[in-house]
This record gives sequence, C-alpha cells and structure tokens, in this order.
Amino acid sequence: MKTSIFALTLVLFGLNLSTAYAEDKCFDALSKHVEEIDSSEAYLAELGDHSKEITSFEITQMQKKMTKRYLSLKNFTELYNDKKDEKKAECTPKVLATAVAIYDYSRVGKSVFSNTVLRRVFLGFSKYTRYQLTDYIANYKKFTSNQLMDEVQLEIKAAGVILPAGVAFHKSQLDYDPNLFALSDAAIKGTTSIVAGAARVWGFISDHLKWRQGRIKNNEEAVKILKSTLRPLDLVFETRKFTLSNFTIPGHWGHVGVWLGTKEELIELGIWDQEYFAPFREFVEAGQNIVEIRKEGLNFQGIETFINLDEIAVTRIKDISTRANAVFEGLSEQIGKKYDFKFDARTADKITCAELISFSYGDIKWPETKTFFQVSLRPDDLAVLTLDASSPAEFVLYFKGIKQKDGGGFESMNYEKWSKLFKLDQHLFPEDVIAENEKKAQKKAE
Repeated sequence: MKTSIFALTLVLFGLNLSTAYAEDKCFDALSKHVEEIDSSEAYLAELGDHSKEITSFEITQMQKKMTKRYLSLKNFTELYNDKKDEKKAECTPKVLATAVAIYDYSRVGKSVFSNTVLRRVFLGFSKYTRYQLTDYIANYKKFTSNQLMDEVQLEIKAAGVILPAGVAFHKSQLDYDPNLFALSDAAIKGTTSIVAGAARVWGFISDHLKWRQGRIKNNEEAVKILKSTLRPLDLVFETRKFTLSNFTIPGHWGHVGVWLGTKEELIELGIWDQEYFAPFREFVEAGQNIVEIRKEGLNFQGIETFINLDEIAVTRIKDISTRANAVFEGLSEQIGKKYDFKFDARTADKITCAELISFSYGDIKWPETKTFFQVSLRPDDLAVLTLDASSPAEFVLYFKGIKQKDGGGFESMNYEKWSKLFKLDQHLFPEDVIAENEKKAQKKAE
C-alpha cells in the first residue's frame, strides 16, 4: 500500500481514526480498497502512456483490474449501508463510504475517461455482463455529480469535519467531464454502427454465395497429415476462393480457428478436468476439435468438415503448452460473445475470429491493421507474425489445393512460399525486420 495515498485519503476527508475506524473490520476494509485503487491506478498510468498501442492482453488485464476494483468498492460501501436502519450498519459514518466512492470514481475519471482510447475500451467491455461492470457508468455519473458532491460537503461540515484548505468536491476540479466527449463518442459509434449493420447483412449473404466446393475437401491424406501434425492451441487458417465473403476480407487468409487438441493430449496437459474446460469437453469427445467464431457466433468443427477449403495453414505459438491452462481459461471467457461486425480490436464484448485468439493467448503483441476510425485484427495479422524469427509464432504447414483439371489433390508449400503470401512493405514490421527477412528469403533461394 502506498502510505502517501492512504494518508491523503485520511486528510482529504478529515476523519478521526478513533471514531471512523472503531472496528478493525472497517479499517481493514478501507485499507484493502485503497490498496486496490493504488494498484489499478499504477497499471492504468502505464496504459495511458501508450494507449494508442494497447494490446488485447492489456485490455484483458485492464478489465480484470477494473472488475476487481469495482467489486472491492461495492464490498466496502456495503459495510456502511443498512437499507432498513442506518444505525445497524457495520461501519460508520456513512458519509465516509460516499466520500471514498467519490475519491475512487474521480481517479478513474482522470486515468481512464479523460483518455479517448481507454475510455472507449472501458465502454466496450463494460457492456458484457460477465465482467460485472454494466452499472458502472451510471454510478460514476452519480458519484461525480455536483449535486452529490455538494451534499457530501454539507454532511462533512455538519459533522464538524474541517477539510484542508483548497480541497472541495466540485466536478470542475476533475480532468474529465462526462459530457465533454459525448459528441465524439456518439459520432464514432454512429459511424461504426452503420458500417456494422451493412457488414452484418452483407456477411450473411456473401457467406452463402458459393459456386463450388473446396479443392481439399474430403482429401483423406491431408486430413491424416493434419491430425498427426496438429498440437493443442495451434492456429488453423483457411482460404475459400469459392465464396464471395473470401474477397471481402483484406489479406490472403479469410478466417482462423483454434485446434483444441485431442482428449488424450488434454488429459496429459492437465486441462481436461478443469472447470473452465467444461464447455469444450462434449465437442472434443465428438471429434469437433476446432473452436472458432463466425458471423453466426461461436462454433465447433471437426477437421474433416473444416477442410472444405482451397488452402489451409497451421501456425504455432512456441512453448504454448507451458501456459496452456491460462490460454484455455482465456478461451472459455470468450464463450457467449457475439461476432464483432465493426471489426474493432479494442472492444472486448464482441469479437472476430482473430480477436478470439488475441484475447485468449496472453501477452503477445499481434500486428494490427489501422483504419481512420479504429484498429482491426485480421487473420493475416496473426499469420504474418511467423515471419519474424524473434516472435513467439512459428510456421508449421501450408497446403494449397490443386484444380481438378490439373489433377486435383493438394501441394504442400514450404516456408519460402508461405512468406511470399504477405506484403512486408506495409505497417506490420519495422524496416530492419523487413530487411532481415528479405536477406533470409534470398539466402534460401540461393
């Protein structure tokens, strides 16, 4: 606990230890919550320094810290509330709980809501009921309102509490006014909602416009090789040049899913009997080992049906088995989320196929695609990470289907052909990495 912040809280509200903390339980509860504020504020300060480059992992960590902090505040204030009889509340005076809530929300106003990126990130994940933050904004507005601050100030004066000179509960002292950014947020929301609506309609139509079957469909040899090669949590990429939707997604790969692994492998990893794996068990036992999210929502497939493709590829995160528990737990947290037709990589309540992975796989900085309004994450952005030798991702295999008129079947493509699928002259890598990869490709060619 930061002593200076705790002391500031005591001085700020001018409360006497002997009267405010007559019970150890009340004192411990306040101490614990102030520690929670300090801890989360330190993390939020780090995010604020590089908010424009915030990662999916950091968004997940931010959500967990904000949820933990909010629940801590609720638990603390509950000690000072008895709806039937205030005198029967476990802790007194009640004004202390209100003052601490004002203190807490005010700090969030400065660290989160005054930052455009962090504010919109928070507004995104606070909509998801599982994160227990759906009523946060309403309470924030309540506890940072001029009316409540004036009422608290009067209560403090009535109790004979003298605040330090210059300290007052006025919203004008905050760095963030909840109305200042309403117009810009509404404009962004309105624009992306229009785009999302059009994408939703077009997506469902284009997904069902197919003029042939995949060139690797029903290929037993390909299935056999894939099953013997795939390991738990491998990423499986697809290209279907026979659907219109394939041409609406920038890049080579149109979709990506996660290979969960076999029952035997998951038992060996100690995953199978974990509570968070329960939603996946019946699908794995039924041979539906691939989890993915498509426009209809979360979906499970077997490799035999998934392979109705023209091209398929597999990449792997190095040493992923050492933290498989955390990744599978992360995947389980995505269950229940809907497809993100806005393709906004900064929102955690709705996700795309690539975001299913970025929000689950831990502290990995995936390359991203930046547009005027937002940041998106495409399947290509996940795949291209394998081209950087220092990255945690590696290439495993790449099969390309052969046209029937040319004999059918598939061709196993090597790393060199894989690397040529991607354009490195864009935003994905710094110049030194591009130059190094060009040297490697030239050396292999020789």
